[in-house]
Amino acid sequence: MVQANADFVLINGFAVIANRFVRATEDIHLLVPDDPDNDRRVLSALTSLGGVRLRDGQPVCEEHIIGPEHLRASTNAGLIDIIRGGLPPLDFATVAAGAMRADYGDFSFRVAGLRSLVAFKRLGDRPRDRNDLIGLEEIHGPLPIDPIPGLDC
Repeated sequence: MVQANADFVLINGFAVIANRFVRATEDIHLLVPDDPDNDRRVLSALTSLGGVRLRDGQPVCEEHIIGPEHLRASTNAGLIDIIRGGLPPLDFATVAAGAMRADYGDFSFRVAGLRSLVAFKRLGDRPRDRNDLIGLEEIHGPLPIDPIPGLDC
């Protein structure tokens, strides 16, 4: 993604690790803006990684990435989930504004900050998400809690 100059924020498992709670993860989750030009850069990156849509094994194409809220792809680099942000505080602009920067060689990218990560984990509410919240709270103390539409309102 970084080599294709795609705009994204790394969220979920690897973001948990970046926020200092180390645990195993199986896939990469990327939050992307709702932007057709960026979608084409994401598509270019997924294509270069041999990306196929996980649900049916079809090579990733424009109709899979431009518009839909979620794409789960199998690639040479592993499973990659492409997700579009919803309402604040989980929209792309809010998450990107609160993100940390990470470096990968000559490239830099965003990783979800603690506030956004907590919101995603609260919304997911799977056993792993609840475990992540416990681990993050042990490291950071009381966690920042933002109201989430559909969950708290």
